[in-house]
Amino acid sequence: MEYNYFHGAILIDRDYDLSKDFIIREMIKKKYYYFHPNIFSLGESEYPYFYENILISFGRTAKYFVDNEIELKAFLKEFEDILSNLDFETAQITFQASYADYKLFWINKEKLINRPGDALETTLLYFEENQVRYYETEKLYFGLGEIDLFTGYVFDKYDDERVIDFDRKYPGFVYP
Repeated sequence: MEYNYFHGAILIDRDYDLSKDFIIREMIKKKYYYFHPNIFSLGESEYPYFYENILISFGRTAKYFVDNEIELKAFLKEFEDILSNLDFETAQITFQASYADYKLFWINKEKLINRPGDALETTLLYFEENQVRYYETEKLYFGLGEIDLFTGYVFDKYDDERVIDFDRKYPGFVYP
């Protein structure tokens, strides 16, 4: 029998109430397969329990979790739908699938563009110089590895062996 799990965190920018309201009141209406409002820990907006941003965490167990690229894409689609309803800056998920552990990240493209200075260019240059596998959509950067939720920098990037392992596990994976 194969038991699996996933857990992660979402760094909320400014509109905590909007994000919290979606999780508490709206998420259940979406009838997600992988995500339920009760797996989310909503953090606290009272000082001193946060500084500037609020961190929402989540996690659950599963059985035969994302065993192929079709299931992985369905999982990503649900999570990205959740992110589209939150005022998030960055997000991270670690999941343990059959015989594999992976770390995935998301960066809100709009938030990155609107940061002071040249944050977008710096981040993309960092990805390129460090050979981080990432994908770009209209609203997100999605990639493999573990990021610092505040900076968006990947501090545990996938080396060639890990990328090959991911490609072997999900040979037909195309994003988005």
